[in-house]
Amino acid sequence: MSWSYWIIVAVVLFIVEILSPGIFFFACLGIGALSAGVVTSMQPAFWIPWVVFLLVSLFSMYFIRPLAKKFFQPSELKKTNVDALLGQKAWVMEAIEPPNLGTVKIEGELWRAEATNDIEANIWVKIVEVKGSHLKVKK
Repeated sequence: MSWSYWIIVAVVLFIVEILSPGIFFFACLGIGALSAGVVTSMQPAFWIPWVVFLLVSLFSMYFIRPLAKKFFQPSELKKTNVDALLGQKAWVMEAIEPPNLGTVKIEGELWRAEATNDIEANIWVKIVEVKGSHLKVKK
C-alpha cells in the first residue's frame, strides 16, 4: 500500500471526525493512518505500516482520547439568565405579605417576589422558582 493511500485514509477519517464531533474515535484512527503513511514512505516490509497503524491508533485511543474529551467537552452546563437565579439568595427590600407581592434585590436588580408566608423586609431569602416576571422565595 502506497504512502499516499494512507494519507488519503487519514484525511477521510479526519473528515468523518469533523462530521461526528465529540467522539474523537475517528481522529485516533486518522492519527494511526497518518503515522502508517509516514512509515510507508520509508519503504518498510508490507506488514510494518499495519502494525504502526494498529499500535498508534490504540495508543491514541487510550491516552490522547481521554485528554481531548476533557478539553473539548464541557463537564457541566452553566445556567444562564433566569435559570441562574434559582437557589441564590436575595435581599428583601419590601415586605412580602401574601397574596401581595413584595420586592427583592438580587445582583443589583429589583424583582417582584411572592411567598407562601409573610416575610419581613431586610432579610435574606432563597429563590425557589421563577414565575414569569416575578420570583417565588422562601426564608
